[in-house]
Amino acid sequence: MMYDKGARVVCPCKIGPKPQKMSAQAIQDELNALLYDEAVQKACDAKDRELLSIIITQPKAPLFDFLTGKTEWKVRGKWRRPDNGFDIERNVQLDVEFKDAPDECVGKRIIELLKTYNTKVVGEELLYARTIPIEEGTL
Repeated sequence: MMYDKGARVVCPCKIGPKPQKMSAQAIQDELNALLYDEAVQKACDAKDRELLSIIITQPKAPLFDFLTGKTEWKVRGKWRRPDNGFDIERNVQLDVEFKDAPDECVGKRIIELLKTYNTKVVGEELLYARTIPIEEGTL
């Protein structure tokens, strides 16, 4: 792992390379580490509960199968075309709960990585991904 400095894990938000210089596999690995790895969360001082949502067309959803834990929802999207008509798409919403740092460096890094992953692999004109705080929950 690029964030392993000897026996000490370092937050990738602080030392990670520019996403544009990373391979698709390296982006996938870092996303999984940021989202799920407790040692990385500790190194980033990530304690705040957040929800990452990615909405993607159904045929491209398998490009996110590398995420090791997620909830998938089938959703419909209605979009206005430039000619004022509408398109209705079959989409998938991927939700992942993760922990963020007080300065939100983890969430910001995740969005940076997703934008580059979209450019390199997914190919959506505009990938819709967002993070939102989880104020209350049963988990």
